[in-house]
Amino acid sequence: MEKSELLEKRIEELEKRILFLEDQIHIKPSTSPPHRPVIQQQEQAKEPVEWDVLIFQKILPPLFIVVFIMGVIWGFKAVSDYGFLQPIVKVIIGYIVGFVLIVLGIWQINKGRKNLGHMLLGGSIPILMLTTFAMHQLYDISGPTIAFILNLMWITLGVFLTFKYRSQGIGIVAIVGGVFVPFLIKSTSPNIPLFSVYETVLFTVFLWIALKYSYKVLYFISIVFLQVAILVFFIFTNVPDGYKWIAMLPIFVQHGALLAILLKTNQMLKEQAYTLFSIMLLTAIWIRVIFTDNEATVLMTIITLIYGVCYYVYREDSVRAPIFIANASVTLLNIMQLQIDNLLFEGIIGFIFIYFFIYKKFKHILHLILLSISYIVAFYKVLSFSITGWVSWEMLHWTVFLIGTGYGIYLLTRLFKDKTILNIGVSFVAIMLLYYLHMIAVLVSGDSGSNMERVVTSSLWIIMAILFMVFNRISLPQGKYVGVSILFVTLAKIILFDISFVSVAIKALLFLVLGVVGLLVSRAYYKK
Repeated sequence: MEKSELLEKRIEELEKRILFLEDQIHIKPSTSPPHRPVIQQQEQAKEPVEWDVLIFQKILPPLFIVVFIMGVIWGFKAVSDYGFLQPIVKVIIGYIVGFVLIVLGIWQINKGRKNLGHMLLGGSIPILMLTTFAMHQLYDISGPTIAFILNLMWITLGVFLTFKYRSQGIGIVAIVGGVFVPFLIKSTSPNIPLFSVYETVLFTVFLWIALKYSYKVLYFISIVFLQVAILVFFIFTNVPDGYKWIAMLPIFVQHGALLAILLKTNQMLKEQAYTLFSIMLLTAIWIRVIFTDNEATVLMTIITLIYGVCYYVYREDSVRAPIFIANASVTLLNIMQLQIDNLLFEGIIGFIFIYFFIYKKFKHILHLILLSISYIVAFYKVLSFSITGWVSWEMLHWTVFLIGTGYGIYLLTRLFKDKTILNIGVSFVAIMLLYYLHMIAVLVSGDSGSNMERVVTSSLWIIMAILFMVFNRISLPQGKYVGVSILFVTLAKIILFDISFVSVAIKALLFLVLGVVGLLVSRAYYKK
């Protein structure tokens, strides 16, 4: 009996524990949701604007450091015009001002006024660089070698201050000044290899800093200003053919570095992806402008293979894979234009469908934009093609365009499940078919004259109207409306353009045929 009583007590204790645990399990989901709205309300609550911080810490320091730098520039100009000071004294004063700004900046940072201190430190770099420029270019106190070394020192100082004080502003000032250092050196024969290596190293250093500390503004500025520097260099420098490869080194390194970073890091991933696509477009332009067609083809082929491999490795990545396809399409279209220009139009149509399927898979908006731009380009190009022969490139272009447009409308309608796309698309295809059949009529009539051309055009349009109505019976609800519209267009064409130029017999034939077709259509769709 005692054993049975103990067993019953243990069972009761276990039941109590089970009930307690069940209560705990039910309490957790019921108590957790109420906390979520509170968090959302806290996140949505906007902090009041601290006007003192905004005006005196964020707006005034950068604004007036720029004003101060402008004052230093005009000061150099004024004392030079009036001859108040000797050149060496002006240079010494410039360097003193630069170093005083560094001391004041460090002092302000130590006092807790970081924004003001960062602006003072950032302003010291252009002051030192401008002083070196004046010493070299305006006063001829130093040669190009010393000036270049000094400017390199100031850029290195900017990198050090950016690291030490974690200041994006200092880095921006340093990179903007740094990319233009070679242009501040007076030289009758520019050293192209030194320029290319210098710009490449400078860009690589600041790109690494931008990614290390997630400085988005510095990231974009370092990329943009390298492109600007190379553009200015090619505009004002006569680069011999033997040096064009080394002169293009910064462009190739920039492209390679951005690709490598996108492959290896997850930091600022979307910004990196879109930036890489933009740089791909610029790289393609550089290659087409600087190199010969054969050289450009080889370079584009190498880039295409690289992006092909990257896509294969990252084919399931929703951010990287679409960018790799987009970049490869840029190079492939360039290759087609360089080597098989007659098939470039078909290449554009083909990539429109590639963009569509990539968008369908990854829902990447860039490919929808590329699809739209490519179709607009194809539309304007096809309008410039006039069919002059049954077997001709123009005939191929028009046929591919019409088939591609029809299939594309079908795919878009299925993807977005919107009948508006189908309604507009069918009407657009009908309009393009009218023009296409007119060109076919010109081929059919040959040298028979304009009367025959008018008759054939009207006949083909009537046949097309009938076919649209037949398709309405099969699977195209819009077919009957489009077909009737084509009949009205044909009637208007006959009355406005044909009736004055054709014989009475042809008039009778056209009106008889059109009348019979109209009556048959009316009977087919007549409802009691």
